[in-house]
Amino acid sequence: MLVVIKKNKDELGKETARVISDIVREKPSCVLSLATGSTPLGAYKELIRMHRDEGLDFSKVTTFNLDEYIGLAPTHPQSYHYFMNENLFKLINIDERYIH
Repeated sequence: MLVVIKKNKDELGKETARVISDIVREKPSCVLSLATGSTPLGAYKELIRMHRDEGLDFSKVTTFNLDEYIGLAPTHPQSYHYFMNENLFKLINIDERYIH
């Protein structure tokens, strides 16, 4: 296991995004399992920047949320799907068919 230590959460978010972007570039049809909450937001912001400024392509990426509430509609503001849509998915070119 590789342990990465960074000075602050901004550096950690950028490093996390770099690792994810390397995977996406190497295998455009990769499968990612993504978390919600405040911890990954820095990484998501950096991935959005990479998509916008560097052309990072998410069109073939498949994602699975780590968690979800049973019976809560994906459009409900407290659902994890909604969180991911607001904080990442609607800001990149991911195909809705590949979001789970």
